[in-house]
Amino acid sequence: MDRASNTPQATHEVEALPDRIRMVLAGEFDLANEQALTSWLVDTIEANPGRPLEVDMHDVGFIDSSGIRVLLHAHATAQRHGGSFRITRASGAVREVLEIVAVYEHLTGGD
Repeated sequence: MDRASNTPQATHEVEALPDRIRMVLAGEFDLANEQALTSWLVDTIEANPGRPLEVDMHDVGFIDSSGIRVLLHAHATAQRHGGSFRITRASGAVREVLEIVAVYEHLTGGD
């Protein structure tokens, strides 16, 4: 099936840990679900001001510039709320895209 005719499936789960909030993302992140991703991240940050947010991207299979823009916005939002933001376990094509556009180290804290 053609990618343009299908709305990418995307999910998230949030877990409060003693030292951080962990959000696990899965699926594909692009313009079709940019607003949902923004809401998930910003709502989590605003509900947990000052707490570190770790975003596990192990099960993310695709991200485009819209998704990257949301991650950068969430990073800045977390800092404005006195917390921190970092992605973890980005691999394959997702990691490659983040490295190509030179945001991987910024979003991972250099991991």
